[in-house]
Amino acid sequence: MKRYLKIAAIIVVLLLACAVFFAGRGEKKEGIVIGFSNASVSNSWRVFMVANFNYEVTLHDEIAEVHYTDAQDKPEKQIADVDDLLVKGIDVLIISPAVQDAVNPALEKAYDSGIPVIVFDRKATTDKYTTFIETSNYEMGKGQAEWLAKELDYKGNIVMLAGFAGSGPAEDRLRGALDVFEQHPGINILGQQYTDWSPPKAKTVMEAWIQQFDQIDGIWAGSGLGSWPALEALKEAGRPLVPSTSEQLNAYAKFVVKNNIRGFIYPFPAWQSRDAVRYAIKAVQGEKLPKYIEIPVDPIGPDEIKDYVQMDESDFWWVGDDQMPAEFLPEL
Repeated sequence: MKRYLKIAAIIVVLLLACAVFFAGRGEKKEGIVIGFSNASVSNSWRVFMVANFNYEVTLHDEIAEVHYTDAQDKPEKQIADVDDLLVKGIDVLIISPAVQDAVNPALEKAYDSGIPVIVFDRKATTDKYTTFIETSNYEMGKGQAEWLAKELDYKGNIVMLAGFAGSGPAEDRLRGALDVFEQHPGINILGQQYTDWSPPKAKTVMEAWIQQFDQIDGIWAGSGLGSWPALEALKEAGRPLVPSTSEQLNAYAKFVVKNNIRGFIYPFPAWQSRDAVRYAIKAVQGEKLPKYIEIPVDPIGPDEIKDYVQMDESDFWWVGDDQMPAEFLPEL
């Protein structure tokens, strides 16, 4: 439990760092004023995402000022946050919505005010935004499910661990996976639960399933924050370690390699926040952007994970999202 809780202390440090960093850039001067409304830093992926954002900002002299808010995964707070950012006179809004529908009024208000609205990571269901940037969450869930179904020879009992209910990534990954499993009647879904991208919650859910079901043949999880603790629960219960899916969480990769089991990684890059900054600048400068920008990725198969994992880094490291100077990297 201590290693799960450690991330909470890291988040506090990160928020303080954001305040100091942006205050240091806050002298009023000519240039672009960015407002970044973040859904939260409630897990280590989001910590890395903000770190990538912070680094990218330093690379652009045309950015005069950045105002940052953290909605703590609360839609009502994010709506208020966006109102505060608009009052500050921002030139562009970058937003990762807490949920995909409840914060639509905030996006619409910003867009109707005449400034570009750059949505990334988590989608919104309104069309009042300038562009949406993501690695397709639907294709991610679909790709994970296709691998798992094939790995099980299209038959067997599986469990499904999704992320934060109502958020675009969780819902789209789950939808993509279910669309695949519905095509294979030999795949029997024993249970599906949202786990808020919380390893302790995912482990608790899996422990209950272990008590409930005699045979579990596979784990579909939209994130390693679900599949890693689920695998730990299986191991602690003396049950077989079954094929599973993840994204680029280092803990998952380490567990798969150490236990010589079959796994599949479909990356969802935290560095997409860097693209959000770049496209925000383009939008302010008058460049017309496509409504949807997809960041392509290459999945990591079971035979490749041993060359992908970073065994010397923290469990909560996100492989491939650390391409920045050391002073910007989270201390996990």
